[in-house]
Amino acid sequence: MLAASFKRTKIVATIGPASREPQVLESLLEAGVNAFRLNLSHGSHEEHARIVHHARALTKKHGKPVAVIADLQGPKIRVGSLPADGVPFVRDQTIRFEIGADYEASGIIPLQYDVSVHVKKGERIFLRDGMIQVEILSVHKSLITSKVLAPGILTSNQGMNLPDTDLGGDILTRKDIADIRFAVENDADYIALSFVQTADDIIRLKDRLAELKSDMKVIAKIETAAAIKNLDAIVQATDVIMVARGDLAVETAPETVPAVQRRLIELCKQFHKTVIVATQMLESMTQAPQPTRAEVSDVATAVLEGADAVMLSGETAMGLFPVDTVRMMKRIILYTEREELPKLPDRRYDTLIIGHQRHRPGCRGPRRPTPRSLPKN
Repeated sequence: MLAASFKRTKIVATIGPASREPQVLESLLEAGVNAFRLNLSHGSHEEHARIVHHARALTKKHGKPVAVIADLQGPKIRVGSLPADGVPFVRDQTIRFEIGADYEASGIIPLQYDVSVHVKKGERIFLRDGMIQVEILSVHKSLITSKVLAPGILTSNQGMNLPDTDLGGDILTRKDIADIRFAVENDADYIALSFVQTADDIIRLKDRLAELKSDMKVIAKIETAAAIKNLDAIVQATDVIMVARGDLAVETAPETVPAVQRRLIELCKQFHKTVIVATQMLESMTQAPQPTRAEVSDVATAVLEGADAVMLSGETAMGLFPVDTVRMMKRIILYTEREELPKLPDRRYDTLIIGHQRHRPGCRGPRRPTPRSLPKN
């Protein structure tokens, strides 16, 4: 049993089928969770609203604030329906894509979103989390013709990444706009913007929130190659940064992610912004009761570098051991902070996520948290 019980580095847990029941949410809070993340790519507004309700009730019951993060899906691009056994991509084979195509009738891979207006000849398309790669040969109206660079089997509804493409303009989709209104109406504390490319994306979202008279804080998810080129401006424009390492590894390259993570943490220190490190932190605990040594080292590294929070995704949303995973993450954080405390960065401008404590009409004023007021879990 560790002597220390107060952790400076906070834990964000994604809520899903494995964790959305009230008793599990309470166990997560007691185990050390400081924020619940609602992944708006999945589930209904009704399901998410119930989680917000339970979060507020638990805060009141335990006197331990827990924040609610509404995470927008963003312009997630997917292929459409394909044969049950998938479509083989063979090296140097010519493959065509088009919005709404019928694969059985035409042999063209259907897209759920028209990317032909953005992509150009010579740019790459990554599919299946980068396992399959093609290069664009031509774009004619809505038809994209490409050559296979890295082969594999593509199945229905799998994702597409465009690491060389500037999507341009407002990245908010119609679904995102509806989800923003839901988040405002349900008084979420933070809203996370996916696939940020420039600071203008943050500014447009903040303008939309202002129109809805919301003071919700914005989290910029760094997961595109374009965002890497605009890091300074994005960090200054947003309230919180999330290092979304999954799509970032696909959009750039896996070996770039640790350096980008460290750079983002340093930028957030410089501009006094909160930073969350996310994706696959204890991934093996989705299925196993213990993490790998590499995962333990990964969490500890984020703590030592000065991350304000670390996030669990599938581990708590659909894993077999959601509460045990949080307990393990807390143990790693506490041990790392205790053993390396003299080397940890000075956080005089601490803006850690602590929960539902924003200024509201009728209150005396906005409450600025200090380490003394943070929940000791």
